[in-house]
Amino acid sequence: MRICALPVLVALGIAGCGGGGGSGGGQGALAADACETAALAALAGKTMALDKAVFAGTMAAQADGSQLLKGPVTVQPGLVDESKQTLECAVRFTAGKDAPDVLRVQFIW
Repeated sequence: MRICALPVLVALGIAGCGGGGGSGGGQGALAADACETAALAALAGKTMALDKAVFAGTMAAQADGSQLLKGPVTVQPGLVDESKQTLECAVRFTAGKDAPDVLRVQFIW
């Protein structure tokens, strides 16, 4: 029984290392980068602070094949009009493309 369980545990360990990671350069980091770029464009010149490693770690598969990332963001950090919000971003990875397509960026107050 132990011999059969070892390959399964090794496979689970390998699968756990590939998808989400923050600054390690995996799909989560790529998605976080794409989301940050799209969010900054939506803010039209405002600044924001986002912990991309934490944000990347929230990546979760959705039923429609997209990936959803969700996490805290500070808009206009350190300024009088600073606001803390939640950023939701949906992306889809396409074979042959380096970066995912951003499907939706939403700031939740």
